[in-house]
Amino acid sequence: MLSLRKICLFISMTALIVVLAACGSTTAGSTTSSSSSGYGSTSSGVTPTPTPSALVNTGTVTINGQSETVLTNAAGYTLYYFKPDTTTKSACTAACAGNWPPLLATGTPTSAATLSGTLAAVSSANGNQVQYNGHFLYTFVKDTAPGQANGQGIKGVWFVATPSLAVLSATPALINTGSVTINGQSETVLTNAAGYTLYYFKPDTATKAACTASCAGNWPPLLATGTPTSAATLSGTLTAVNSTNGNQVQYNGHFLYTFVKDTAPGQANGQGLGGVWFVATPSLS
Repeated sequence: MLSLRKICLFISMTALIVVLAACGSTTAGSTTSSSSSGYGSTSSGVTPTPTPSALVNTGTVTINGQSETVLTNAAGYTLYYFKPDTTTKSACTAACAGNWPPLLATGTPTSAATLSGTLAAVSSANGNQVQYNGHFLYTFVKDTAPGQANGQGIKGVWFVATPSLAVLSATPALINTGSVTINGQSETVLTNAAGYTLYYFKPDTATKAACTASCAGNWPPLLATGTPTSAATLSGTLTAVNSTNGNQVQYNGHFLYTFVKDTAPGQANGQGLGGVWFVATPSLS
């Protein structure tokens, strides 16, 4: 018979062999798994270059109860244009751009949708800003989700950008028309490009502006760098005549002005002041 000492020695050696075998199996399995996972993620040796997302897309918003297709940014937020802008200069910068963030591009902008117009990026005070058919594009901070158009028509100068947006001329129209309320009646008046009411001054003549210096500080003259144009069809004649104020725009021989106390389009706070200031209408003779 085996002694108790030999039996204990045999059991101890058997246990040691089992433990070593188990450890060897675990180590090999762990190493194989780790090695496979590590090489699997880098075996090509090439890091894929992400494709830039299209900056412009289209979406649908509801305006005055009607469904409208508009341009959007990559996140689906509605894009807008600003009427005072020109093809080369953004009029919305600094604090304005805080409320209307400009759409910027690092290169040539692309669209995820087929558009009939032209996308471009033009250097502005805001940076390399995206244009569509010559209009700089912006979003609006009060649009908090895709499908909203809370900026539509604000102050008569902000509008949603649509795929059919007309090409902006390199020389924007200085004159347009708008509606104001005078003595409780709606009246069509001439406006500047930003939609502000235009006035004429009775003491003026066809060749001389009587409102200059401090008067012109309250009644800024409408000036032109060339032949003035209109975005609306007018029955009268637009010209630019050199006055003390500069190359001032006339309609049917009347020098045109805005009024500093009109703080938004659609106002006519200068109508009838002093019995000499009156809104300019398309029928002014």
